[in-house]
Amino acid sequence: MTNWGAVMSKHESDKKADDKKERKYYCSVCGCEIDEDEYESFEGMCWECWDDQMTEESEDMFGDVM
Repeated sequence: MTNWGAVMSKHESDKKADDKKERKYYCSVCGCEIDEDEYESFEGMCWECWDDQMTEESEDMFGDVM
């Protein structure tokens, strides 16, 4: 006896995996393409833009780079 629910779940999980592979992420500041980890780790920015923002905030708050 075939378990159709398991077959459909496998197909749906494959489709979701394909969608995830095709998804592209872009830096919200400069627009360069970044990977999902960088997008999630640096609040939607590439590392360079995130670092620039942190440097500017540090200078604004403390008058010097931390």
